[in-house]
Amino acid sequence: MPYAVLEQKLRMVSEEDFDFVSRFLDMVLANDRVRNNNAQYEAMLDNSFAQLERGEVVVKSMAELRAMEQN
Repeated sequence: MPYAVLEQKLRMVSEEDFDFVSRFLDMVLANDRVRNNNAQYEAMLDNSFAQLERGEVVVKSMAELRAMEQN
């Protein structure tokens, strides 16, 4: 829904109901952000697994990583 349409609809909400509607919209938008973040995370995981399948990864043990950190 375009912002202008949402703004028009919000103007139709009575003042006594505005707080409830505002909280509801915040909840909906927060859930939408979570869904978008989950989709981005899943895409990142898919990419990582594809790299693994293509052999485009470097495997190091924790001991090797710690030794590299000391240098």
